[in-house]
Amino acid sequence: MARVVSGLLASVPLLLGMPLAHAAPPAESFQSRLSSDRVGQIESGTYLAGDKIGFALDAAGPDFLLSFDASPEIFVLHADTASLGGRVLKYDSGDTALQVSGWGGVTLYTDSNPGGLPAVRTGSHATPAAPTVSIAELENAAQAAAEQLAFVRRLDLAFSADWRRLAGNAAARAVALDAIGNVARGIEQFGESARAHAAVARVVKTVALAIADRPTVTLRDTTLTVTFDPDRGFEGRASSRAIARALHVLLSAAQRQSRKIPFAGASG
Repeated sequence: MARVVSGLLASVPLLLGMPLAHAAPPAESFQSRLSSDRVGQIESGTYLAGDKIGFALDAAGPDFLLSFDASPEIFVLHADTASLGGRVLKYDSGDTALQVSGWGGVTLYTDSNPGGLPAVRTGSHATPAAPTVSIAELENAAQAAAEQLAFVRRLDLAFSADWRRLAGNAAARAVALDAIGNVARGIEQFGESARAHAAVARVVKTVALAIADRPTVTLRDTTLTVTFDPDRGFEGRASSRAIARALHVLLSAAQRQSRKIPFAGASG
């Protein structure tokens, strides 16, 4: 509750002959805070939600980067306005990740906590930088992703890309490394149920990574093509959540013909 100090109350110490050296200026009213430019302000830093989930939030132009302590993935969140001066931050899949109230309260939403968990800022955080990776390391990462899916989900998938083109583009390799990890996590998440696992195993045999002007996922025959844009950094590739959602659409019985799925914030 905002405190309001009237002129009469502020003069009481003087009437009593007491010093006013530490008197605080009048606090803003609740209404003035809602109408100020600071409404829904989102502060970068580390956070703790529900005393159990640690995460970091960093401003990236009009968007925000979200990373969880227990995962290497970096999500790009797109901000939208909410009621009473609040803001909603959404994944590229369209799901809500965070909500910030007009007075600064932060709520984190997860699959296991759809009702939301209150979060508090615990410290500062350095904005993550794009990784530096060689072409050999990138090819090894693709092989490791395929082996991980074979071990965890018993899926026999091959990852392919234009390795020669990627060899001459360091920025593209950095985004491609992220894309490989996100695709693997997205397939792993989607394949948790027996029905989804059977659909992936039956249809998808190859994951092809390709450079394009925006991130998309396309299924044609047995090849899942995942595009990424190296010029957009973290925003240039789809998240694991977006990959999982795209698989749900593409592998549904009525929509298995070739179809391209773009993602939020990915317009050219």
